[in-house]
Amino acid sequence: MAETLGQYLRAIREQNKLSTRDVEKETGITTSQLSRLECSLTRNPSPIALKKLALLYNIRLIDLFQKAGYLDSKDVDSYMESCFKGIEKLNQEDKKQIQSQIDYLIFQHEKEREDRNDI
Repeated sequence: MAETLGQYLRAIREQNKLSTRDVEKETGITTSQLSRLECSLTRNPSPIALKKLALLYNIRLIDLFQKAGYLDSKDVDSYMESCFKGIEKLNQEDKKQIQSQIDYLIFQHEKEREDRNDI
């Protein structure tokens, strides 16, 4: 069974070791609103609330919008095509290779920053 938006949000909150009160203090989203959201009792969560949670939890807003049903994979693919010209001509394996290169470059940059901080 696929994880619901509520289950996902609760898991992320708990991974970040945040209480519902912590979330309320940081975002203004009340504990009762958050509880309804995490229990999947809120049918159409506010995009503004999702944005606040994404920022607090340090997760991608686009993932929350997809889980909430505001975006589907076609929307995301369309967005990616507009960011990377010609990406629609690549297969999944090509895209995985590109992502591996991006991950490697990020790793290298983080390592360089750590090395500079050690000096």
